[in-house]
Amino acid sequence: MEENKNLQILNNLETSSSTCDIEIDDKLLINGIENTQDLRDCLANIEQELQQIGQLTVEDCINNGDKIADLASEIEQCDGILEGMENMLVNFLGDLGKISGDMKHLKEQSIEINQQLNNHQRVRAELSQFVDDMVVPHSMIKIITEKDVNSTEFLEQLHELQHKLQFIKTQQFKDAKSVGDVRDVVENLKYKALEKIREWLLLRISLFRKPLTNYQIPQNALLKNRFFFNF
Repeated sequence: MEENKNLQILNNLETSSSTCDIEIDDKLLINGIENTQDLRDCLANIEQELQQIGQLTVEDCINNGDKIADLASEIEQCDGILEGMENMLVNFLGDLGKISGDMKHLKEQSIEINQQLNNHQRVRAELSQFVDDMVVPHSMIKIITEKDVNSTEFLEQLHELQHKLQFIKTQQFKDAKSVGDVRDVVENLKYKALEKIREWLLLRISLFRKPLTNYQIPQNALLKNRFFFNF
């Protein structure tokens, strides 16, 4: 009968220990069994100790209530900060996507502008060359009308005049409207140059008819200005 009571007390002790979720040292239990004849006294002592431990735990929680409240507040603040950082990162990712789109658009615009610039430069170069070939400068008119036929300047401008005559003839077949603005000027300048060249050639040829003339001098002059015959 006494053994059944002891077994029942042990069962109650195990149930009480599992209910409180507190591990009881096996040595303490063994010492209690060895030093106490009545297991009920041992159980009472253990329950008293458990109550004291629970009371101390509650008191400790109460004493640290302010710290726990502060910790909870800090955790809540951290949650708010983390939420703000998350929103900021989301907005940042959105801005990055927008910037990426803007950069792509700028790149496309840059390519288009660069192509337009190259086209403008090519057209400008061709137009500039066209104007240079078409326009008759005042210096050319002055040199051909006033300078001596035997001068180097006259010969250079005569070459340039021939180039303009050929260019105007080519553009005339293309129905270029600007040809009409310079054609008369170039033709009159050509006739003036031909007139001066004719007089110069007749003068040089007449030298061959004079007796005791050094034919080498007029001959060298004719060879030097042989372009007159091509013109």
